[in-house]
Order: sequence, then C-alpha cells, then structure tokens
Amino acid sequence: MRKIFAFCLSLLFASGAIGAAEIELDTDLMHSIEDTNKSLASNIALKDTKAALSDCKELNGMFDQVQTFFTQKGNADDAVDLARKSKDLTVEIVKQIGGKDFDSATNSATALSRNCRTCHTFYKKD
Repeated sequence: MRKIFAFCLSLLFASGAIGAAEIELDTDLMHSIEDTNKSLASNIALKDTKAALSDCKELNGMFDQVQTFFTQKGNADDAVDLARKSKDLTVEIVKQIGGKDFDSATNSATALSRNCRTCHTFYKKD
C-alpha cells in the first residue's frame, strides 16, 4: 500500500512540475523569435523576397503562440496587444514585400523589433 501511495504521490508532484513549466513562456521560442526577426531584417535589406516571406510566416506563427500564452496567463493585456500588433506587422510586411516596397518593409520590421523590446521591458524576467 505504501508503494502505491508513494507512486501516486510522485505522479502528483511530477504533474505539478510539468504544469508549472507550462506557465512560463518557452525561452527557446523567444530566442527563435529574436533570431528570425534578425533574419527578416537582413533578408529585407538583401531584398530576398522568398527568405523574408518565410521569416514572416514563421514569426506570425510564433507571435500567435505568444499571444495565446499571455491570453491564457491573464492580467497581461499589454502583452496580448503587442503580440497581436506584431502578428499584424508580419502580415503588413508580407504585403509590402509582395509590392516590392522594401523601404516600407524595413520600417515595419523596425516597428516589429520595437514591439519586442517594449514587451520585454514589462514581461521579461532577468
């Protein structure tokens, strides 16, 4: 009986640890966003349409994850709004690149980077 109790107790603690890990935003995701954002800026400067569009698609999906995280976390309306704005900017960049307006795409990519920094100011843990 003790072994069964100990096993059940260990499962309970393990599930609690897993749940606690899910509360935090994945650091790898944030690094991927940062790397892809740098790649996007570079690809826009190089006028590499295919690579820039691929970066936008990846970023849009990652910002969707960030928005979902902060929505579920609650009490983070600013972060939800910044993630939504970031997704909107990736869509705008796609349009600008499609129209060969690389100057506007550069400006939008800069705004995207500012959104990231703004969110980190309030939500990034040291």
